[in-house]
Amino acid sequence: MIVTALSQYEKEKFSSKTEWRMRAISATNMHLRTNHIYVNSDDLREVGLTYVLPKNVLKRFICIADLRTQIAGYMYGVSPPDNPMVKEIRAIVMVPQIGTYQNVTLPK
Repeated sequence: MIVTALSQYEKEKFSSKTEWRMRAISATNMHLRTNHIYVNSDDLREVGLTYVLPKNVLKRFICIADLRTQIAGYMYGVSPPDNPMVKEIRAIVMVPQIGTYQNVTLPK
């Protein structure tokens, strides 16, 4: 990146600590990563809750994500009448949030 400036302060060598170009390229390829998501059925247990997430909802959530910033969403779904321990996710709602590489702050 070449920077042209008039003042002495601005003429110092510009350096960027973030790899914005690599992040931009990676963000445009996020939809390709969603084709290689697999669930290992050995990890399923009979105790506790089991969440069923449709692939289209998961794909959309991954595509809007950033590789270095955590994001969050509220999941909404229902339980089938025959098994209350299974939760079928129907939507993920994204609210305004502030995210860093360490945490996400959601509104109260």
